[in-house]
Amino acid sequence: MRGEEQAFKGEARRISIVDVAAAAGVSRQTVSNVINGRDSYYSESTFERVTAAMRALGYQPNRAAQTLRSRRTMQIGYHIFGEQLESMQGFTLHFLQALVKAASDIDNQVLVFTHHGDDPLGVFKDLVARRTVDAVILSESRIDDPRARFLADSGLPFACFGRLAPDLPQQWVDVDNVAGMQPLVDLLVAEGHQRFAYLGAEGEEYWKTERLAGFTTGLARHGLRLPKASVYRGTDTAIRRRARQLLTGKNPPSAIVTGSDSVAAVVVNVAHALGLKVGSDVAVTGFDGGAVGLLTEPTLTCARIPVERIARELVTRCLRQVEGGPNDEPGLLVPTEVVRGGSA
Repeated sequence: MRGEEQAFKGEARRISIVDVAAAAGVSRQTVSNVINGRDSYYSESTFERVTAAMRALGYQPNRAAQTLRSRRTMQIGYHIFGEQLESMQGFTLHFLQALVKAASDIDNQVLVFTHHGDDPLGVFKDLVARRTVDAVILSESRIDDPRARFLADSGLPFACFGRLAPDLPQQWVDVDNVAGMQPLVDLLVAEGHQRFAYLGAEGEEYWKTERLAGFTTGLARHGLRLPKASVYRGTDTAIRRRARQLLTGKNPPSAIVTGSDSVAAVVVNVAHALGLKVGSDVAVTGFDGGAVGLLTEPTLTCARIPVERIARELVTRCLRQVEGGPNDEPGLLVPTEVVRGGSA
């Protein structure tokens, strides 16, 4: 009986940081550095070994003890606008999943919050007053973003998916939209396409204008020009109408490049409704690489945004500020990659 009790106790023993260190072949301090996001103390391969060992052993750090010791909530806020929750905004869900995983890998949680009305700063003031989170991640940012200005003035650490004005802390990560478009153009020209059109969402956000600029620059490198009538940006309903006009016109484009996967999905649906075969009668490309592009038939060829890398970098930047205070870290541009689907 005593032996059985001991065996039971052994089975129920809580997995410790020492067990994780032994399984990963690293020191106890290295495991602690990974858990607390001190990434300057370990390599990418070490991070992967430690987090794999944590998952394999089912290791759960003592959150309550960590919170008491560090006076931290172990939570990172993520502000979201209401329109990002719309059904066609598949990229938002893709990014949120990556963000939750990146935070979970170092034993932090993501607190998603939004606001009511036109002014989001009220909810930020409440967040800072209550100290509900250790840091905040912003997306759908503007260059001169009032949320970033408020957080910088309040001293609450933050990082931003999207570029910020030079006089703000450069705690941002973004993709190179111009460079991301050009390999798509190269691919389409190599396939023999000469007649192009561009469709994108309405709005003057910099990433929307940059993607169009990248497309026209890519065409110019091949000696091709894009007529003004072949460029359109608008609402989903207007894009649907314009795509139909383009595809039923006298000289229809053989390739339609779009500014996002959600716009590309609209074009694919219009082409199907007209009895066209996407990928042969007309090529269609997107820009995002999230779930929306996998749901079309055929799947989209697109410029894929590396959301996993971006989410990891944003979380790490937040925790570096939590641990060490404000810093002069520069912003980071990450490249996209072309993903081939059947649409082009």
